[in-house]
Amino acid sequence: MLRLLVRAAIVPVFVLSLAPAAPAAASAPIENVHERFTETFEDEFCEISGTSTITVVDNFRLYADGTFRDTSAFTLVFTAENGNSVQLFSAGESTGLDEPIVNEDGTVTFVTTFKGLPERLSIPGGPTLSLDAGVVTVATTFSIDENGDLVFVSQDVSGVHGPHPDLFSDFELFCEVIVPALMS
Repeated sequence: MLRLLVRAAIVPVFVLSLAPAAPAAASAPIENVHERFTETFEDEFCEISGTSTITVVDNFRLYADGTFRDTSAFTLVFTAENGNSVQLFSAGESTGLDEPIVNEDGTVTFVTTFKGLPERLSIPGGPTLSLDAGVVTVATTFSIDENGDLVFVSQDVSGVHGPHPDLFSDFELFCEVIVPALMS
């Protein structure tokens, strides 16, 4: 479940809306929200059961022109039932439009530019297993089902600068590197 929540946080960071950063920086925000929390809960990574503890610091600013700037950092430590742990760290800034783009065919598209470190997988206090870093813009399109839920349609990546091995592996690398670390 947390994998989905983390992806829901990271993918929008990788994905959410396209907007130039300069206009937002030039005006005062109409909404400015700061959150900091730590939570521990049962979790599953790559079909391995365990417990996760996540610490999040987030600063979200919404501007009158409909753009947002979200700077955030989180550290998540997943501990498998056998006692082995992996750490997921993310820090950076995402910018975009607060509302999705509504397409002619009824789908909606979120486009976000992320700058920073969207994902570093490591052994706590140990070596890095995988690192995505730099700049990337991701446009994700969804249809809306009869219940009003978003259904994934497609995703396009552009403006890539820096290494993004997990993104370009379609997030397959995540399990490829953490399963051996958790099972050793």
